[in-house]
Amino acid sequence: MERARTTQSMPRRAAYLAGLTLWAAQVLATQRAGAEEITFDEALALGTQTPEVVGSRETLQARESADEGIGGTAGPTTLMFMPGALVAPREDRGFDMQAAITQGWNLGDLGGARREAARQERGALSAVVRAKALRARLEAARRWIDLATLTNIQRTLEQRIDTAEDLVSRRERALANGVGTMQAWAEAEALLAELEQRRLDLEGDEFSAATQLALAVGKEPRGERLSPAGPLPRPPVPDEREIRSRIEDIDTVPEVVVEQLRQSAARARAVEASAQYAPVLNLGAQGERGALGSWVVYGVTGVTFHGFGQDQRSVAIAEAEAASIGARTKSARLRARAELEEALHELKHTAAVADLLEERTLPALRRLVSSRARAVELGEEYSYALTEARNRELAAIEEMHRAQGANSWARVHMWLLLAELAGTEHDQ
Repeated sequence: MERARTTQSMPRRAAYLAGLTLWAAQVLATQRAGAEEITFDEALALGTQTPEVVGSRETLQARESADEGIGGTAGPTTLMFMPGALVAPREDRGFDMQAAITQGWNLGDLGGARREAARQERGALSAVVRAKALRARLEAARRWIDLATLTNIQRTLEQRIDTAEDLVSRRERALANGVGTMQAWAEAEALLAELEQRRLDLEGDEFSAATQLALAVGKEPRGERLSPAGPLPRPPVPDEREIRSRIEDIDTVPEVVVEQLRQSAARARAVEASAQYAPVLNLGAQGERGALGSWVVYGVTGVTFHGFGQDQRSVAIAEAEAASIGARTKSARLRARAELEEALHELKHTAAVADLLEERTLPALRRLVSSRARAVELGEEYSYALTEARNRELAAIEEMHRAQGANSWARVHMWLLLAELAGTEHDQ
């Protein structure tokens, strides 16, 4: 009775699984039909057009435009007007007036110090733009490769699901004909359910990856998802010896350059702060109209001195900032070195994993599939053994897609970093 009830429930379970499979396939088909294709080259180019990078570039342009107005006259211009009257003796009473104009000239070249500090600050801003552009390209590249890898895995997973569905159908027919077992059918059904669960999980991962790619290329995430077009990128990278010779020039890494230029700008601001308190030479003229109608014109000259040590607060703040940035520069060098070493390790490690899968694991599994296929034809093996071998082969192909994606990212990562070290453009 129990066997009969279980056998009767098989069509209902099969119909449920078939309905779930059809629904998942429809969801995936709908999402892909509304997808906007994007190539790796396009993603890399759009990465530098994100709001953060564009904002930094506009900030630099605004500074370049505004700094053109920094003048060479550092001191103030003073205009004085003093009306008066002659009150004694009575017979000479009348209107009197004095007027003077003076121009101050900073003897510490404050104007030059200001222009130099502004130049150094613009240099730091330019390095910030470069560093943000590099990180934006890396983010766009990583997100595109992640999505392309998931798409490749999805195709292989669909093949595994087809194989599992075929196995379930075979087990149901065998059970109906009295030559199968409930355990064998249950195992096949469990495998199919697990693969369909993975399909749903993978669909969620793909949606998240597409959303992150949209953000990385400056596009608003919408219902029309982005879809990768084209193969995984494999940019040329030199051998390990050449890479190590290049990464020794660690001071050309954008983040390190940013901190170096910020430190130079802080030191320039210290010079500017000191120059603000330098002696000021005042030159000008003064005119005087007497009550009796006479005019007198004077030349005016003088020097204004600031109190000793008045500049120390401003100078100390700027010098302390420079010292702090010096520590950040050392930290940036350490982070850059760590990133380059990790990138080199990943380049070698992922290549080794991919090579092992492509050159040994997959060929061995393909030979196993071929061998079991011949055994099934000769009646020496059950079809389940062939199905199990094919499933292992497809699982290895899925792992190969992951390994290829990881190696592609490692190559792109190293390629972009080396290009920045060399100061070259990035054309894929």
